[in-house]
Amino acid sequence: MLRYGPASGFLPEPVDLRVLPEPLDAIRVIRSQLRASQGLGLPPHEADKARRWADSGGWIPALGALYRGEPCGFVLRLRKGRHLEWNVRPLTYVQLSPVGCDAHRTP
Repeated sequence: MLRYGPASGFLPEPVDLRVLPEPLDAIRVIRSQLRASQGLGLPPHEADKARRWADSGGWIPALGALYRGEPCGFVLRLRKGRHLEWNVRPLTYVQLSPVGCDAHRTP
């Protein structure tokens, strides 16, 4: 999830960065956070939009996009021009090396 300020001071502020094993795990996190966002005092239209996405199948196209290897996202507009944005991108390659290991050194 990223939090953005008004357009005049457009500096993204990362709030929650995660690497999850499966697309469905990422969708579950977003759905859970959207349900929790109901206490943020969202404008009624945005609260309804969050409920529909989390609880009425709005998340299904996003899950399909992730399984196709495409990114997806969701935006809620808060008051005073602020908004919350969830961005999920599939991670296709990660190279892990032990601490202190020089991966470029040849034996």
